[in-house]
Amino acid sequence: MKKIIITQRLSINDKTKEKRDSIDIQLFDLLLKVHLYPVPIPNLFYKLKKKHFNNFVKEINPSGLILTGGENFGVNKPRDKLEKKLIQHFILKRKPILGICRGAQMIAKFFGVNPIKVKNHVGANHKTIIATKDKLFPKLINSFHEYGIKRCPKNFITTVLHKDNTIEAFKHKKFKWEGWMWHPEREKIFSMESLKRIKRIFS
Repeated sequence: MKKIIITQRLSINDKTKEKRDSIDIQLFDLLLKVHLYPVPIPNLFYKLKKKHFNNFVKEINPSGLILTGGENFGVNKPRDKLEKKLIQHFILKRKPILGICRGAQMIAKFFGVNPIKVKNHVGANHKTIIATKDKLFPKLINSFHEYGIKRCPKNFITTVLHKDNTIEAFKHKKFKWEGWMWHPEREKIFSMESLKRIKRIFS
């Protein structure tokens, strides 16, 4: 079973103020369904020196990276720094990367496109406008983001659009690097298109 490094959000216990890294357990279920083994990485690993960080990743020997959703930029600065470090590493290795919601925004930001504030994208479902010959995308997706992407990063192509012309998905022209603005793990029944596409990305 292939191993995939996945990033985490930061949660704080209201009573003890204890800080915890966390992931929606549905994401584990989603990945296991396509025979991928998720390996969470602690946010504080951004502090690791380059040598130790590279050794850690080398020991895991991951087949790819998933940048998960949750939190806006600046809310969890260790996460911001760690994800930037991970993107740099996986790009250098030319290994697959999938960004989910915030993760897609992180990829866009890394390649010079800043997300912007959008309306009517929180707690909504909407139809997709597929903008490429590759049709392997859900016809209906969920939406939980306050920030969106208006311009496709250089060397990427837009694959899915919203009716307001914001970008719902994009992929690199050459490498297996993709960003999705929806949360495939938050569906009651996982989309077959999302499952097949994840399997394709990390194949």
